[in-house]
Amino acid sequence: MSPKVVFISIVSFLITIAIILFTLPFIFNNIGGIKDIIPEVYNWVNEILVSIESYPILAFLFEHKIIMILFRYVLYFGFGIVGYYIFFGIYGFVISFFAPMLIKHIQKKYHSEIELKGIGLLPTGFFYIKTIIITIVLFLILSPTYLIPGLNFLIFLPLYYFFHKALVFDVSSVINTSKEYKRIKRANWSELKGYTGLCFLITLVPIIGILAYPYYVIYVGHYILNETGELRHTDAFRSI
Repeated sequence: MSPKVVFISIVSFLITIAIILFTLPFIFNNIGGIKDIIPEVYNWVNEILVSIESYPILAFLFEHKIIMILFRYVLYFGFGIVGYYIFFGIYGFVISFFAPMLIKHIQKKYHSEIELKGIGLLPTGFFYIKTIIITIVLFLILSPTYLIPGLNFLIFLPLYYFFHKALVFDVSSVINTSKEYKRIKRANWSELKGYTGLCFLITLVPIIGILAYPYYVIYVGHYILNETGELRHTDAFRSI
């Protein structure tokens, strides 16, 4: 809760809001502006329900009012989840620019013996292109499960996949070389998933889960700095 970390959290959050307010008018230009977002979502839900009537079996099921109410709720909730994680994704993108400041802050305070080396722009760009493509493919494959009770939680897997990959890379790309990143990721994959899994569970809490993102960077940063110190110490010992 140092002033520097709190300041980064607030500034990055305000930048995210500014980006969203700037882009929404362009995104929703064809539907009359930001004020029409909620009515438009309502129209989308109605269009989905109308299209369902063309399937006899589904139309029969939706004759029952309780099923129609539940289905509407599921659709509205789905739009809400998508909106929330779009905001979260933009916020995570903004935080990635502040990640070096956060890592340098804890490195200077707690891990001054560990040198920050970093990964270049080309590997970083390739990593994000690959990760985004895989995330989109996973989302397209698993999106039908959202409407199946008991399996709808699978829709969170693409979100967690991107969150895990991006968080670990954002931290490690400041600390490690490309070879070190691959070695730490391979040797500590289960521990890293445990760390990012806990952080992802916190993201499910509205607002708090978003504002805590800088602390996810610090939390995972401490772990990777410790592992980097052990890795480099082992390599130095072997070279003797």
